[in-house]
Amino acid sequence: MRVSLSALFAGVLLLSAQATAESDLVSRSAEVRASEATHNAQREQRHQASAAEVAAELKAQQAQLAALKAEVARLSDRFADNEKALSEKETNLTLATGALGEVYGVVRQVGGELAAELERGPLALTAPQRVEQAQAMARADRLPELAQLQALPALMLADIEDSATVAPVTLPLAQIDGQMSDAPLWRVGPFNLVGEQGFAQVDAERGLATLYPRQPNFRLPGTGALLVDPAMGELLDQYQQTPTLAQRIEHGGLVGKVILALLAIGLVIALVRAAVLLRSQLAINRQLKQAEASDSNPLGRILGVYQTQKHHNLETLELKLLETIVNEQQGLEKGLSMLKLLAAIAPMLGLLGTVTGMIETFQVITQYGNGDPKVMAGGISMALITTVLGLVAAMPLLLAHNLLSTRVTVIRSLLEKESIALVAAHADGESKA
Repeated sequence: MRVSLSALFAGVLLLSAQATAESDLVSRSAEVRASEATHNAQREQRHQASAAEVAAELKAQQAQLAALKAEVARLSDRFADNEKALSEKETNLTLATGALGEVYGVVRQVGGELAAELERGPLALTAPQRVEQAQAMARADRLPELAQLQALPALMLADIEDSATVAPVTLPLAQIDGQMSDAPLWRVGPFNLVGEQGFAQVDAERGLATLYPRQPNFRLPGTGALLVDPAMGELLDQYQQTPTLAQRIEHGGLVGKVILALLAIGLVIALVRAAVLLRSQLAINRQLKQAEASDSNPLGRILGVYQTQKHHNLETLELKLLETIVNEQQGLEKGLSMLKLLAAIAPMLGLLGTVTGMIETFQVITQYGNGDPKVMAGGISMALITTVLGLVAAMPLLLAHNLLSTRVTVIRSLLEKESIALVAAHADGESKA
């Protein structure tokens, strides 16, 4: 009985503790639900406030967009009105200006031509203000004013007046060796600058004059008259680029030098043989005037052979004289075969130089292309110069060979004529005997 009461009491206590725990759990659950409800209410309030702000911002942006569309439409209408007004004003301006547009074009064109002309001539150094005025007219971007229209003919008249003026000027002059000093020069119209050493080139960028490396004869011999380059230095520039004889020969290369060497050798042979033939001709002429035979000339040697061999019969004497004539002819023709050979080799060497130059040209084209003719100029110059040198060498050598051969033929004919006369005289003497 006592045990049952204890167990009952323990069970009561246990139930009481369990009821207390459940009560605490329910209390905490209620608190949590209340906190969550409060939090959810706050979030809902914030969401509603944010939605209201977004709606207000959207409304403001829509209002601003409508305002911008209205502004765009207004500006478009204004732009169209401005375009129409501008077109009308341009039409009115074109009608109002009329021929002034052509005047504007003429002023710019004439100003540009005058500026280009003045920049090349000495007036670019002695009268730079004229160049500036002409350049301003050439760069004009609006209709010329009355002052500009009046200045243009004044500049042109001044240029015309200067063309008949030779005036002394002092300008910085750069010598060929690079030294620079103020030198007295003569300005020949708007064309050239001339000093004691010759023509000077205008360098407007550096504000000085430079002597041309190669100077032509700027004074006519015997008259003292001064030559003028009316192209304002263009002809003098072309003269600087024209190669001299030595430069042309240098362009011929090794083949050209060989051709010239052959020409020199041939001319020496021709002169020597010409002197020998002339001396022989003079000696033969003197021999014709005297009866005594001399060994110093071909005719004298033939007469000597006749004197020593005249005791032989006619056929033997004739053969002896013919042998002497052949020997004399060989002596007279000495060197002529070499002269003819050189005359034949010279154009062949010229052809060789031509082929060599063209090969060099094609090699340059292969390496650099044919866009720049200057890179091909060396090979082309060699090809052309050697051909010219070959022909130039062949013509005088052929002429000399022809003249000398003709002279040898004349002398041989004279010797044969005299030999025939001797044989005829000997035959006549034998027939009388």
